[in-house]
Amino acid sequence: MKNLKALFSKVLVFFMLISIISQITIVKAAAKTLPSGLNYSELPRKIEDYVNKHSDTTCGMNVIVYDSDETIYENTFGYVDKEAKLKSELDSVYEWGSISKLFIWVSVMQLYEQDKIDLTEDIKNYLPDDFLKNLSFEKPITMLDLMNHKAGFQDTYFIQTPNASDIKSLEEALQTRQPKQVYEPGEHTAYSNWSAALAAYIVQRISGMDYVDYVHKNIFEPLNMKHSSISPIYADNDWVRSERLKLKCYDTEGEIIDGVGMYYIHLYPAGSAAGTINDLKTFAQAIMPNEKNPSPLFKKQSTLEEIYKATSFYGSTKIPKNYHGFFASEYGVETIGHGGNTFGCSSMLQFDPKSGVGMVVMTNQAHETIYNYEMYELIYGKFTDSKLAQIKRKVPKGLILNTRGILKGPLSFMGAMGVSSYSEEDLENWWYEEDGVVETQFSDFITSTPKAITNVLCMLFFIIAGIYGIVKLVVGGFIIDFLKNKKEGLKTKPLRKYSYILCGLMGITLINLVVIFMRLNKGYRTGDIGSVESYIIQSVVFTVLMILMAISIFVGMKKYNEESTKKEKHKFFITSLFAITQCLVILSFEMYKFWGF
Repeated sequence: MKNLKALFSKVLVFFMLISIISQITIVKAAAKTLPSGLNYSELPRKIEDYVNKHSDTTCGMNVIVYDSDETIYENTFGYVDKEAKLKSELDSVYEWGSISKLFIWVSVMQLYEQDKIDLTEDIKNYLPDDFLKNLSFEKPITMLDLMNHKAGFQDTYFIQTPNASDIKSLEEALQTRQPKQVYEPGEHTAYSNWSAALAAYIVQRISGMDYVDYVHKNIFEPLNMKHSSISPIYADNDWVRSERLKLKCYDTEGEIIDGVGMYYIHLYPAGSAAGTINDLKTFAQAIMPNEKNPSPLFKKQSTLEEIYKATSFYGSTKIPKNYHGFFASEYGVETIGHGGNTFGCSSMLQFDPKSGVGMVVMTNQAHETIYNYEMYELIYGKFTDSKLAQIKRKVPKGLILNTRGILKGPLSFMGAMGVSSYSEEDLENWWYEEDGVVETQFSDFITSTPKAITNVLCMLFFIIAGIYGIVKLVVGGFIIDFLKNKKEGLKTKPLRKYSYILCGLMGITLINLVVIFMRLNKGYRTGDIGSVESYIIQSVVFTVLMILMAISIFVGMKKYNEESTKKEKHKFFITSLFAITQCLVILSFEMYKFWGF
């Protein structure tokens, strides 16, 4: 009996200890707070309430919040295929977009750790002779310039294709899509997919390994990331490819994008990664400084510490913009990471190195921001509550031009149209203005009202000239003159005939521009931008139309004094001015340079 009492007492004490430990654990969990001030225990309800608030436009969304020790919260919402009611799961595959670039920068830092690359050396030393064809400045480009997106290259469009058979080697993709250098290295931040892919090619050259193989051996395998792919056509992971085919993609309103939204990226290191959210979380934890659990990606933890030394700042301040390719984002606290957008998915990886709290998000919606940007305020707080928000800033006056765009070549009119302005509302986000340059996270903006107005006016007059030509040809030539000549048995006078020819040419010129603009806009939304060859043809059309307009004006001037009334001469003169305006715009924005693609 005494033995039973003793046993009962021990069991009772054991359960009391378990209860006490559990209560302590609960209290500790409740006491733990996120950088936003929110308790860990409150996070599930906050996120789920947030998702419910936006449920009408939500398709599929996976989220994991973690710190250096544990997973704080994980959940899946919605569907990878709304129509088939196929729910999103933790093992669902999403595209990671530009988060892929982090593999490039980690690879570079691994080679840096091995003393195989100098981040401040001219990258020409790591490339084949004459590889860079479009340099405009003598100042050398360094790996740090590539990491900071300050190499000076303009943007490039034709980076994706719906056909897997179009994908070539990384070297060939870089050579055939080489953009022009429009800024001196280090002068401006202008986000560049091409620069990032060039850095991956340098990794390939130095390591002697194909970039896909390098990432698998040095990143995926050490982290046991078996459910991830980096190949542009998923050739490195059949499971990822089969799971990706189950994913349907949607726009921000929840409307389905054609098919499964799969586009293959020529400059694949810059944006072709795909996989599960657990794999991405594993990578995210491996790149977060943690004394207790050293990163398996580096032999020396000092290398990881080196990554988080700022390499680019806002103006002359000490406010970090970039950390060896990792962007700084400003919420209530500064976070480090990278976002990713493809033509069907949006993803985000951010962490606060001070608290060790990070969050990864994946959605199957293009250009999605509710979860990939705004929801991060639940974790890190709002920018308006940060120290940076207290800095007195004045709204830039006048118009500004985006440094990220196409500024030279046959599509430079798109860069010229990148005109915007700032208002008081923009003070709710972080940017910094100094010496006429407004600096943001991914791009600088140049305050240049005269140039911006000139660009806008040029395009406006170009459009007006085209509309004038179409209206005059249809109303004057096909209706009024046709009926009048038929009624009175007259023929159209020579000078008027050349006016109508000019009108037709101006109308076709405008239509050609509108078609290009619509195709580029569609490409931005869906990825279906079309082939380079088709744009070359449209550029040739501009060249031919410009030549025909010049010939028509020249021949028309010869007819100027032949049986022409003062009114006819006046009309021809005005029409010629409109045609000359279009020709000057074509010349100014290099629309005729069909060899410049």
